Formats: sequence, structure tokens, C-alpha cells
Amino acid sequence: MWLIVTRIPAGTNHAGLKKFVSRGMNDKWFFLPLRNRGEIKKCDILRISHPATKSVEYHGLLLVQPIKKALTAIEQLDGTQLDGETVDVRRYVHRTHERDRRDPFNHRNQAPGNERRRGDRRRSGIVTERIHQN
Repeated sequence: MWLIVTRIPAGTNHAGLKKFVSRGMNDKWFFLPLRNRGEIKKCDILRISHPATKSVEYHGLLLVQPIKKALTAIEQLDGTQLDGETVDVRRYVHRTHERDRRDPFNHRNQAPGNERRRGDRRRSGIVTERIHQN
């Protein structure tokens, strides 16, 4: 399962991000034997910048297996601190224009107020780049 860790500090590297997520994959009952440890298959750090406002955000994107360990990490790490910053940890869903379930040609036939998402939810004008890949 892909996880996204939002608003990580700018100085975070792969090792720090992996250590943070690995800490959350273990069950709270640490004295029980660890039969199936979770594994981080992939770890990327993304820099998202908005040239018009000159704002910059950093997010971590990780592939965690098995799914049970990913869900444990979400439960234990969401809202916790990473290097002094509160981060959100949640399931990552890749969205593309092809996967948009709204019918762009059917807006005229809908009653007003039924569909509030007429426009794209994504922010316009942002630049996304992977600064650390693993």
C-alpha cells in the first residue's frame, strides 16, 4: 500500500523517513515475537512548489508491504511529530484525469447543488519534483 507523509521538514532524508515509518509499523505490544515484519519497498521525497506564491512543501511517498503493516503505520503515526513538525500519514491515492468519475459532458442535466465538484480539486500551477528516490 502506498502511504503519503505530508508536510515533512525540508531537511528530512530517506533514512530519517524510513526510520519514522518503520517505528509505526510495529505493533504496540513490542514484547510479542515479531512474526511478519513490514517492509518499505520504495521511498521517495517530493518537493511541491508553487512559483506564484513561492511556497514549498515536502512530502514522503512510501510503498509499505504488507497492507496490514501499512494500516498499522497510519494508525500509529498520523498526527505525530517528525523532527519537530506535525505530519499527517494516510493512504496515497494516485489521481489522474482518466480516473475522474465525473462526466464532464453531463453538468447541464444535473440539478443545481447536486454536484459541487465541477472544477478540478488539484491546485493549479504547482511544480512537483522528486528530490530523493530510493
